[in-house]
Amino acid sequence: MCLNPGDILAGRYRIIAQLGQGGFARTYTAQDLENPGNPPCVIKEIPFPESENPLVLEQARRRFQREANALQTLDLDSRIPKLFERFEENDNFYLVQEYIQGTLLSKEIFPGQQWKEAQAIAFLREILEILNSIHKANIIHRDIKPSNLIRRTQDRKLVMIDFGAVKEIRNFTSNSTGKILTSKAIGTDGYMPAEQYDTRSFPQPYNDIYALGIIVIQALTGEYPTNLPKEPKTCELIWNYATSERGMLQVSEGLKNILNQMIRFHFPKRYQSAAEVLEALDSLQLPAPAPPPPPPWRFLWLLFQFVRSHFRWVLLGLAGLAVALAIVLLIPRFGQQQTLPATSADGVSSGEKILVQTSAIWSKQRGINEFASLNYLEALKLLKQSWREDRRDPETLIYINNALLKSINAEYYTIAIVVPVRSNQDGSIINANLAEELLRGIAQAQTEVNLSLITPNNSNKDFPGQELLEKKPLKGKGLRVIIADDGNIKSYAVKRANSLVAQPDILAVIGHYTSDMTVETVDIYDRNQLVAISPGSTTEELTRKPRKFFFRTAPTTSIEAEGLVNQLISVDQKKVAVFYNPNSPFSASLWEEFKKQFEALGGTTFRINNYYDLSKNNFNAPAAIAEVEKEGKIAILVIPDGQVTSSLENAIEMIKANNDRNWIVGPWTLYETRTLELAKQLKSVKKLGISVFWHPLISFDKNFPLNA
Repeated sequence: MCLNPGDILAGRYRIIAQLGQGGFARTYTAQDLENPGNPPCVIKEIPFPESENPLVLEQARRRFQREANALQTLDLDSRIPKLFERFEENDNFYLVQEYIQGTLLSKEIFPGQQWKEAQAIAFLREILEILNSIHKANIIHRDIKPSNLIRRTQDRKLVMIDFGAVKEIRNFTSNSTGKILTSKAIGTDGYMPAEQYDTRSFPQPYNDIYALGIIVIQALTGEYPTNLPKEPKTCELIWNYATSERGMLQVSEGLKNILNQMIRFHFPKRYQSAAEVLEALDSLQLPAPAPPPPPPWRFLWLLFQFVRSHFRWVLLGLAGLAVALAIVLLIPRFGQQQTLPATSADGVSSGEKILVQTSAIWSKQRGINEFASLNYLEALKLLKQSWREDRRDPETLIYINNALLKSINAEYYTIAIVVPVRSNQDGSIINANLAEELLRGIAQAQTEVNLSLITPNNSNKDFPGQELLEKKPLKGKGLRVIIADDGNIKSYAVKRANSLVAQPDILAVIGHYTSDMTVETVDIYDRNQLVAISPGSTTEELTRKPRKFFFRTAPTTSIEAEGLVNQLISVDQKKVAVFYNPNSPFSASLWEEFKKQFEALGGTTFRINNYYDLSKNNFNAPAAIAEVEKEGKIAILVIPDGQVTSSLENAIEMIKANNDRNWIVGPWTLYETRTLELAKQLKSVKKLGISVFWHPLISFDKNFPLNA
């Protein structure tokens, strides 16, 4: 049974949204209607085992009660979510647990980012102390991984969630003799030791010690554990090695030895308890710093120049907004019960936190602090000051609008926009260009609506846009905008979508930006009847299965392919080598459409073995160009994804290495600041063609780009 937002469970728990689903259980956020203030909680749903043998269900019930009782013994440990209730309903077991507000460790540990040794030791010690506590209670977690550790917002402490033992009952079965057994091992590939795959094995502390060691190695190397090699004869993981791209890790011999003993393939050679590992850590005599401070705001290392490409999405933002408002006003979502505010979720804000920090402006942070404290007049004053200091920051302009609506007690409609902010694990921004381009269009449209609410008075005579923009009333109401950051990471995108659909005051969502994120989330919006309008998702995959509540303002890849094909035919190019990301819905779809259309006109397309995948971290652009030139007169098609991987950077390197010798064409993902900067350095770009949806020089409304 899949619960939907608004469903009431056990007569008291109203479902807000589904948090996650695995092979063993589903997890939901809910409100406890019988608790004063209706606080949030987490509900884990474990289906009854699928067996016709009644003894299997009887055994599952006993195990469920036993594991629930065990979890109850951990209630005094603040690093474990409290267990409030357990019950059965509709052929499912349910656990009701404390809701932990915070950030998953998987947001701090991701590919390409490497922790320092001191940070790794502090983390290791903190988790070992939790393991020591639960192991003393004879509980083995069995599924320790980054997504099962949360850094709690309140105190920045790590909390361990989603214990695996209770989920085992889902896979109870019986063999031909009637013996009850488990059909599938509990755990996650990469983090699970070899012995844990044997469903007959009894859980032991050294299972969890192995998983923790793997997480620390992942943090130090910046590599997923499944990507690390193993010694063929001993099956031991090899993690401290050098490559042509990376030298040996800066890890002391002491820590290296501890980690190696934690992850030994044969469990008798591992540490047998968390206390043993803690004792070994103490012998290192290294100062373990406190956990890293929270990253409440972010900084760009270099301010980028304001170039024409920043206008790229402004028109699409307005178009998306216009379509969204036309549609959503016909769809009643107001009748649904109000649940948790959207801004309670990580990576979502209407003014309570900074998601796109592009410069260190103290007035903006002070304004955000006042907004979060509900002091909207003071927030409006400070955010206006920040806007005067940096008029390129659309996030500030959106929050100014939201503060205005609150300060004058205006009625308003609410929409959300999901943008990709690529960030490092410390919160610093890798690239916010795409996010800001999307937000500029929304900020301009929002300002045009809210200007119609401003009456002549001294306090708002300095409200942005009054001398430039046309007022566009919206049935006498204002427009509030919620910003969500999906980071161009699928797991984040799903979390943001689930958070947004749980907010009945949101009428529509503009986003997601890339086809990858949209394909991952489109059915969440459609299932919850929330209009979603994407300004950048072009894959034909979204055309093949239409959704009632999904729209887009960008042309599909078949249209874009036609433009690229026509360009190459017009310059007498009949043979094309493609470089793309085969794992991207957008990139793969455009290649498929281009190949079909180009070959229909007599052209030839091909991929160069070992070189065509633009998303590879070790992609060698000069070598790829050298392989192309072996084929004689040939054009190049590069199709980077929407900055989900490093394919854009690799495509730009190809343009640089080609140096205008062969024709290169590519899609709108190449129309980017860095491409323009590279073009300045080349002797010529006469053989470079990039397709775009809109450009300020050919805007049907000549005043629009000027006002923007």
